Amino acid sequence: MKILIIHGPNLPFLGKISAGTGSRLTLDKVNTSLRRMAQESGIELKIFQFYSEEKILKVVARNRSDIAGLLISPGALAINCHTLRELLSILKIKTVEVHLSEMPDAKASFGQSALRDIAVARFLEPGLTAYQKGLQYFIKTKDASQ
Repeated sequence: MKILIIHGPNLPFLGKISAGTGSRLTLDKVNTSLRRMAQESGIELKIFQFYSEEKILKVVARNRSDIAGLLISPGALAINCHTLRELLSILKIKTVEVHLSEMPDAKASFGQSALRDIAVARFLEPGLTAYQKGLQYFIKTKDASQ
């Protein structure tokens, strides 16, 4: 099973944001944790970070036949990503949406997300927790299908 993980805009600044909370969580630490979880569960990950919906669309379309699902943290793009929503609906890609509560506009993005109706699971949690819960959804799905 292969899962595509996409980090949205401003997530490379997670370390700067989390420094204010004392957690010192960086995007590299998130990716390392996700890779460890995936390896222990026999799941392969492809991880990307983009600032534009166009690039997200291209990587999703390019990888559509190789993935079992998409774990995405769209950040502020969530409110207006209707083209991504349409693509995911057309391709019927199982999507888990995560929003990091420490991001400045996380609650608004989560509440108004264009993906909210098509996502099979959604999480608004502190950084690492949100991603871990999102990946755990796919791990449970994999285990249930075996």
